[in-house]
Amino acid sequence: MSNQNNFEDSDKEKVDENFFSKGWKNFIDGAKDGFNKFTASLENQAKKNEEFWEENKEKVDGFFNKVKQDWDNKLKQWNAEMEQRNLETKEQWEARKSKIQNDIKTWQERTQEKWEDGVKAVRKGFFRLYLWALLLIIPVIVIVVIVIRVLGI
Repeated sequence: MSNQNNFEDSDKEKVDENFFSKGWKNFIDGAKDGFNKFTASLENQAKKNEEFWEENKEKVDGFFNKVKQDWDNKLKQWNAEMEQRNLETKEQWEARKSKIQNDIKTWQERTQEKWEDGVKAVRKGFFRLYLWALLLIIPVIVIVVIVIRVLGI
């Protein structure tokens, strides 16, 4: 019996080994198939992405070129506006400068005229004052001289 038990045990081990190795082989084959399918799908996706990139490369380049042109146009427009404002500012500055110069010149002329008129008025006033003083002092001096002569001092 012992031979028979040994024979049955070895059959069981063979069946167990066959069952285990068959399961392991199925597992490995399934994993290999899954990995192969996964790599194939990644390769397909990479090819599709590359084709998609090639198809859309012109669109992307066009987009960036358009953005660059828009930016350049906007900068040119801003520069033109700044130049215009700068010219306007220069023109305004020149106009304001000439206006201030004219105002100063007219103020100086008016001040000079007023000064001359004032000096003339003062001269006339002093001349009148001298005349009035003479008119008042001469009779007083004449009276004093007559009184001194009469009194004989």
